[in-house]
Amino acid sequence: MYEENFCIKRIRELMDKNGFTSYQLAKKSGVSLSTLLSMFDKNTEPRVETIAKLCSACNISIAQFFERSSRDLTEEQTEFLSLFDSLSPEDRHTAHAFLRFLSENK
Repeated sequence: MYEENFCIKRIRELMDKNGFTSYQLAKKSGVSLSTLLSMFDKNTEPRVETIAKLCSACNISIAQFFERSSRDLTEEQTEFLSLFDSLSPEDRHTAHAFLRFLSENK
């Protein structure tokens, strides 16, 4: 048996975090289901264009896809992002709207 490469592991992690099946991720990202399944089955590295589409579907940047932690963040910011990551997509949207409201109404 082979060990999954970083990109495949990261895609699976993002699918879990967002509650996506392969079909849902394919539909939301515009990447064909056959491409996703082939990457998973053959443990192949996705193209940059594919990663960009998957990141867009998961509402993250390509940098976030590859960077697992940032040393520039404070402990409080790291905790905040961890909590945010644990939310459902709907709750993330609500939290984002609330923060935007707070920021605009200082």
